[in-house]
Amino acid sequence: MSSENNAGSTGYKKLVSNTLLFALGSFSSKMLIILLVSVYTNYLTRAELGVNDVIQQIANWLIPIVTLTISESVVRFGLDKTYDKKQVFSIANIACAAGLALLAVVLPIVAVTGAADKYLHNYSLLIFVYIFCASIKLVYSNFLRALDKVLLFAVTAIVNSALTLIGTILFIVVLRMGNAGYLWSIIAADALSTVFMMFSARLWRYIDFKHIDRKMLKLMISYSLPLIPAQIMWLITNSSDSFMTTHYLGPDRNGVLSASYKIANLVSTVYMMFGQAWNMSAIMEDKSKDRDRFYGNVFHLNQCLLYILSAGCLMICTPLTQIWMGKDVWESAMYAPILIYSCIFSCCTTFMGSIYLASNKTGRSLATSLVAGAINITLNVILIPRIGLFGPPITTVVSYVAVFAVRAYDSRTIVPFDLRLKKLLLNCSLLFVMMIVSVTQHTSELMHTVALFILPAMFAVILALNIQPVWKAVLTIAPAKISDILMRIGEKKLIAAGVAAAAFAVVCWYFHMVLTVTCLLVFALAAAFGAMFGKDLVKLGGAAGIFLTLWASWGAAYGCLSLLVLLSLDYLRRPDALTSFLGCLCFIGTAWKIGGVRVGVFSGSVILLIAAAANFSKVVGLCERAYVRIKNR
Repeated sequence: MSSENNAGSTGYKKLVSNTLLFALGSFSSKMLIILLVSVYTNYLTRAELGVNDVIQQIANWLIPIVTLTISESVVRFGLDKTYDKKQVFSIANIACAAGLALLAVVLPIVAVTGAADKYLHNYSLLIFVYIFCASIKLVYSNFLRALDKVLLFAVTAIVNSALTLIGTILFIVVLRMGNAGYLWSIIAADALSTVFMMFSARLWRYIDFKHIDRKMLKLMISYSLPLIPAQIMWLITNSSDSFMTTHYLGPDRNGVLSASYKIANLVSTVYMMFGQAWNMSAIMEDKSKDRDRFYGNVFHLNQCLLYILSAGCLMICTPLTQIWMGKDVWESAMYAPILIYSCIFSCCTTFMGSIYLASNKTGRSLATSLVAGAINITLNVILIPRIGLFGPPITTVVSYVAVFAVRAYDSRTIVPFDLRLKKLLLNCSLLFVMMIVSVTQHTSELMHTVALFILPAMFAVILALNIQPVWKAVLTIAPAKISDILMRIGEKKLIAAGVAAAAFAVVCWYFHMVLTVTCLLVFALAAAFGAMFGKDLVKLGGAAGIFLTLWASWGAAYGCLSLLVLLSLDYLRRPDALTSFLGCLCFIGTAWKIGGVRVGVFSGSVILLIAAAANFSKVVGLCERAYVRIKNR
């Protein structure tokens, strides 16, 4: 019995440690996305945003075909100790090279005939280079996961983010290359990241084209082939919205739709940090005796996290859109809540797809994906001409709900884990009401006022219903000192503080000067009290309150500037690393809001390079020690 418990405990620890490492890598890339949204919406027109979206979707469609989705086989068979990793990686390179060679023949023919000029926009050569670099990077990064080099995988993601940022500054902000600059920034980042992986992990040691095992080749191809149409069906579900919106309504309207996905993608982004680790755990735990209970417990945590994230995004969707994006796409706040709601079913469906991958039943993944593709295309054709931009989000919700229902039944015939159906229905119903309120608040002043009170209240209810599993997970993975502090504060107090802070931010945003002066006085007293008596939490809470109040009332520039002044004074009184780090962030934010995107990005790049040069060895050592500590915990 004890050995079984130890095995199960090892599975949870592995899931937690990998999730943290994937989060480390994802944090930089997702922060980059948040950073670059403002660059794209300010330096590219709505038409250019729409064209870029279509080009990226074309590339996303072609990559599974070109690579034969061999990257999935790399993870599946590379993690299995039964198979030779050298064979796995060599076969993956051969499959990828063959697909790229075929694309090099077909794409020029398509370009010359003009069959897809409406979508290629004379970028066929750039699209090929984009697909080439993205395909190689995908295979190589997945092989790092197969080697269990998750830390290096995370570091590569950080390197890729930094290179993308530099490329965006160079090609879009400085050289003003428009759409071509957008593609070149990604191409350069992917190519250099692949070189970084090759040399960091010495991947050439795993390449041997002279001794290819044909049985292994057939096994990997037979596993990955059903995933090609399956992935394409998912891409059709995700990207047919863009193509059909461009077709029926034009690239300008597709630019608004593309902006609508940005906030919804915050939910998917956070989930993917967990989802990548879960995919590995599902494969490694597939043959364990405690598999069914393990899957059920992880799915429960997965659900609770999704509900809280979705409710939070629904509550702040409108103010976040106006803070984050350019005025040309503020309309996207009307459609984003529907897409946020669809993310719940999208992420749960992805969770269940890992069961098919782990159990080698990839044919079922194809069959269930066909459901989503058929529904999505049919409804888009019907709805977009009739209800405009509301069509694609509604279609996305219906598609994901349908495939979720199919997979919820089918996947549990393989692994009969607990679905917790009552909790699922209750939370989805509450989130549906939040979605309706968030959408309709734009229709009248009355609904605008109603949303002000309803959305925070419903967020509080959903948070209270789902916080327990998330709270336990946080206490498990947090360092001992932080866990002790959290336990002393208590779960209920933290929930109350979180809801109060969210409600306060929304109220300040909508009512501006109603509470500004009072709140500034209260928070200033709290910050001063905390600084005088060494109460760091009180001090940081007061400073954060001043920042949020000024941001909501007069804009981000005033919030960042005020916090920069407070942190500078505190640093002069008592220098420390946290104050220095927060001060750098505030300096970048102040430079951005006062001097513009170019000044802000330049300031951030300079600070990043200086910090990296000064502390590179320390950062690497810290990451390695953290990884060892998490792995051995």
